[in-house]
Amino acid sequence: MRKTFGVTVLVLAPLLAARAEEKKEQAKSPVTAKLVAKKTTYPLDLGGMSADEYKKTIQNAEKAGRFPAGPAVEMSLELTNTSDKEVKIWVGGDAATLILDLKGPGVVTGNYKGPMTTEFRVPKTVTLAPGKSETIPITTLTYGARGTSHVYWTQPGEYTLGASYATAISPAPPGTKDAGEGFGRVNLVAEPVKIKVEAK
Repeated sequence: MRKTFGVTVLVLAPLLAARAEEKKEQAKSPVTAKLVAKKTTYPLDLGGMSADEYKKTIQNAEKAGRFPAGPAVEMSLELTNTSDKEVKIWVGGDAATLILDLKGPGVVTGNYKGPMTTEFRVPKTVTLAPGKSETIPITTLTYGARGTSHVYWTQPGEYTLGASYATAISPAPPGTKDAGEGFGRVNLVAEPVKIKVEAK
């Protein structure tokens, strides 16, 4: 019993430390993230394939980059300036990245592993007045640098979807990594939402 408890503590310690660091970073940032789900129930659509066939299709697509169409969703990530001063934030391009974290039965992730063009895609700089928000639409479960990651559900059941946005803010929040031109790197983490996937 003692050994089991000790292992549990060792496994949980890094996870708890990471969550504490995320909350600390969120507290420093004048901008917060919220995942908004306009719809939380979706049909399971595997394009006429079995779950195993669907998984193989995803695996085979990792080098070619031609992934099967992922689940269409009706969601958005809202980035809100909660301070009493104007701030600037990077949106899009190669310097601001959306990350999705789907958990539940039958989750399969595909990551493109082929070549990419080398040009730097400049982000858009958005100015947020106090209390104002920038909305990032999420219409499919595609994320990561240039949308190279794709996540799928392959079984009906209960899921949770988390989202975070790695970007930069100006004026740079205290303690953040310098991103140049007065911007500081932040990772804005939203609370996950629950999703139900039903068999067609």
